[in-house]
Amino acid sequence: AVVSCLCSVSSGINAEYGYIVGDFCNMPADWNGTFDYLMIFDCMHDLPHPAEAMKGLRRVIKEDGIVTMVDINTSSDMVKETQNPVSAALYNISLHHCMSVSLAMEGVGLGACWGVERALDMLKEHGGWEEGEIKVDTESIVRHAVYVLTKGKGL
Repeated sequence: AVVSCLCSVSSGINAEYGYIVGDFCNMPADWNGTFDYLMIFDCMHDLPHPAEAMKGLRRVIKEDGIVTMVDINTSSDMVKETQNPVSAALYNISLHHCMSVSLAMEGVGLGACWGVERALDMLKEHGGWEEGEIKVDTESIVRHAVYVLTKGKGL
């Protein structure tokens, strides 16, 4: 999975920015501890190997850095999720796009309806994020969950 990052190449009021392009699931070692802020928008569930990406996020963020991950706000409990009338559309999109993208790259095929519960479990298990380092907001953006991750300092 390709990642494109807007990065500061200098600091201050006249800072310059540039893009870095690479494989999100295999970020190079020279990126370790280099990013102040990363934003992942509505794509973690599409990645072939999201567990590897989650490990990489923690590795490349600076000690006082922040990661914002925005993804679809669904429940990992399929029975609970089907009580919502929008779920039929989400599962359809997930099956025909999200899962297909991941599976075509020999991935795990999470899909858009992977759910907040599974996302939190994976961030902790694979990303190494601890309870106090994760905040989830499911109210600010309609049908989306915003995960704010801080390394070490907690929220």
